[in-house]
Amino acid sequence: MKYLKEPLVKEPIAIVGSPGLRSVGKIVVDYLIEELEPRLIAELYSPHFPILYQTRPSYVPHPDFPGQAGILLEEGRVELPRVEFYLLTNPELLITKGYHANFQGQYEVANQVLDFYQELGVKKMMVIAGYGTEGKEVCCAATDLELIKELKQYDIDIGYEGPFYGFSGLVFGLGILRNIKSICLFGKTQPNPEDPEYPDPKAAKAVLEKLSIMLNLSIDLSKLGEKKF
Repeated sequence: MKYLKEPLVKEPIAIVGSPGLRSVGKIVVDYLIEELEPRLIAELYSPHFPILYQTRPSYVPHPDFPGQAGILLEEGRVELPRVEFYLLTNPELLITKGYHANFQGQYEVANQVLDFYQELGVKKMMVIAGYGTEGKEVCCAATDLELIKELKQYDIDIGYEGPFYGFSGLVFGLGILRNIKSICLFGKTQPNPEDPEYPDPKAAKAVLEKLSIMLNLSIDLSKLGEKKF
């Protein structure tokens, strides 16, 4: 873990997103970072982060295919694959931009993320993802029945049953062992078999609308449809 800024918060709410089904979680997190301009306070690096995945999609790793190591080159800059943590102080949000580890490193990375959450006093986590079955535009899962009841006032109900792969799914699930109350907001999307991670801004916008109400965020969502992902 590389610390960039000293986090001065008490109990921030963690918001988690990563590449996944139609990149719904990634779009939401990227848009929150762009619009709210939180501070980058820490980065998590791991030898288990491939630069090139040997499995497709990236969030369904296989033990026999660890991926290829390397670096990212963008506009002449050298970057290592990583998980990024951004902090907003009003309201107190810890926005987490996830990265999928290979099969061998999934639990290690998820637990390192949760170690950092506990270090910062995180008691509640909101995970963002996509789902490809019939149901409402936004549905949910939660680690606590009281949270389900709370979500119903926002017209969000349980609507997806099945596997939840990758970085965000493991952080969500392992949070139970850390006594972190967690919810996941799923945006309904149409799976694309040829490119499962092909972005779906419409599904991401539906989730952002609910999230903005729940957290009382002032975000201009009109630009979401204009962006290229």
